[in-house]
Amino acid sequence: MKFFLFTLLVFSVSLLNAQQFMTRAGQVHFFSETPMENIEAENSQMSGLLDASNGGFAFQVQMRAFHFEKALMEEHFNENYVESETYPKATFQGSIRDWDAGWNDGESHDVVATGSFEFHGVKQDRDISGKLVWNGKSWEIETHFPVALEDHQIEVPAVVKDNIAPVIDVDVKATLDPR
Repeated sequence: MKFFLFTLLVFSVSLLNAQQFMTRAGQVHFFSETPMENIEAENSQMSGLLDASNGGFAFQVQMRAFHFEKALMEEHFNENYVESETYPKATFQGSIRDWDAGWNDGESHDVVATGSFEFHGVKQDRDISGKLVWNGKSWEIETHFPVALEDHQIEVPAVVKDNIAPVIDVDVKATLDPR
């Protein structure tokens, strides 16, 4: 009986010390700049998980959660370009290269996230640079990276090709709290 209680106590303590951090309110912003028109959208419903014991992570963004200044842009984005009914989310899953648990020192660290980025049904192996900071209770991440529409088989009709940049700038910010 004592062995059972001891094992249960050790198991419970290890669960309490689990090093998983998550968000359901990460911020994703994208921007398309052309001489004809700028297009940008915000999404504040990115979810993500970071395992601070090894640097493993998984993030996902619901496509329908992007909001635009103009309702027509949002409709075209969902129906004509990212085809949200067929491809409802984008994901990035992998690990932070050369993960170091000592990064919880309150300093900003340049990191590279290596993994599989899936968008519009197309998976790509990607290395994405970013910043990681431990604020004393949570991990804060920030990154900026390009997404080429052609790489994800997103076709832009000739009539509007001058209105949409072939490469979209994406910014991500999130605070991951203990799970």
